[in-house]
Amino acid sequence: MWTSVIISLLLVHCLLAGPAPALRDSDAGSWSADEACQEAVKSVMIANQNDSTCATYVYCYVNDSTWALIKSCHSGLFFDADLKFCSIRKPAGCV
Repeated sequence: MWTSVIISLLLVHCLLAGPAPALRDSDAGSWSADEACQEAVKSVMIANQNDSTCATYVYCYVNDSTWALIKSCHSGLFFDADLKFCSIRKPAGCV
């Protein structure tokens, strides 16, 4: 039962996240969300290493194939890679 509640909350969280802002990092080509998600064995949220503001994250959706979706946290929130969701706590190293 708790598993379905958690999955439902994650789905709502992902659906409510806004579109990702344009990246301004000139070295953004060195890390690929698509390649990072290919390593995932289940659907998971990971840090977007191309976003130094930590305002976006990558949702790796694993089904018959794997999709990398770049999502935004709501305004004023930051993606916490340890907790795997957006939080008011700004992680160290974020601009």
